[in-house]
Amino acid sequence: MGSHSRCEADWLTDDILCETKLKVVKLTYTWTIHSFSMRREETGKKIESSTFSTAGPGNNKWRLQLFPNGEDEESKDFVSLYLRLACSDKDDVLAEYKFAVLEAGRKTQVKSGNSRFALGRCWGWKKFIDRVFLVKGTDPLLPNDKLVIFCEVLAFVESVNISLPNKVAAVNVPECHLSEDLGHLLESRRFSDVIVTVEGKRIYAHINILAARSPVFAAMFEHEMKENDLGRVEITDCEFEVLNEVMEFIYTGRATKLDQMAGQVLVAANKYDLARLKAMCEDVLCSKLCVKTAVETLALADTHNAGQLKANALQFIKANGAGVVKTDGWKKMVSENAPLPVEALCALVDETLLQVFDLDPSERSVQKK
Repeated sequence: MGSHSRCEADWLTDDILCETKLKVVKLTYTWTIHSFSMRREETGKKIESSTFSTAGPGNNKWRLQLFPNGEDEESKDFVSLYLRLACSDKDDVLAEYKFAVLEAGRKTQVKSGNSRFALGRCWGWKKFIDRVFLVKGTDPLLPNDKLVIFCEVLAFVESVNISLPNKVAAVNVPECHLSEDLGHLLESRRFSDVIVTVEGKRIYAHINILAARSPVFAAMFEHEMKENDLGRVEITDCEFEVLNEVMEFIYTGRATKLDQMAGQVLVAANKYDLARLKAMCEDVLCSKLCVKTAVETLALADTHNAGQLKANALQFIKANGAGVVKTDGWKKMVSENAPLPVEALCALVDETLLQVFDLDPSERSVQKK
């Protein structure tokens, strides 16, 4: 009787997945050309922007080329605009690109395309915009005789393969509600261990949270623990609504009423060493800079060490000096003979001299030591 044997094996199986993705680098660039209507380049003569790039594979560097009076005879009544691949580690780069004219933050005359750029090759539009329409049109496309060109580039730099193990059931991870939870803790007064009093009103807070968020509160509580006077803090140099906004930020990272009281909150943020809140206040105040408030904003920034706000206020005063010097704020600052007007005056004098002698800032002479 015949016999046979059966070969048994342990089979190990695994499903491997692969995804191929295209890596894209996005880049935006704004080019401002001053005194555009006075450009006297002949047809076929171009002006170029500086090179611009982003970190990423390929080391791609780009440059804009603009022909104020057209690239050739066919386009002499138009402005020609091109994008050029100035430098790259690759022989060519596939990219989508978009051009527009910026006017008061609004994009007009938008044109877009996609091309494969060889090194040194340009793509764009010979007839990007009618020159007469641009210079003399009813729409103010040249505010203060400045042409502002916006360019967006999407460069497809490399293809990436990603190997994935066999899929398992996804785990549903709830969203983090830490800021909301801490906000509710402040509102509910639960487990509070310190009462902050301002203008006769009370805020029930938590020592650990205040100390963790503010070095100033931490030092205050450490001192009071040594003095056995822990549990109550009275603040006399701040309004209740302002401190309430500060407390909201300490607990949640948000400041919902900042737009109405940014200046007052900045003072408190500086006092309690809340760097992010202070920067948020500076951002709001920068967005509200105007001729009427520029001097007051500069004084506030100088007094409370708001460096970014101060730099923007000085730049605004420099650009709008003729109007600023007529305001009551300017006259008051100068009459008080404070050190601060010197910085503002330097900015104004510098700009005024440039306008008188019709000089570009890059043409200032520099004395070599």
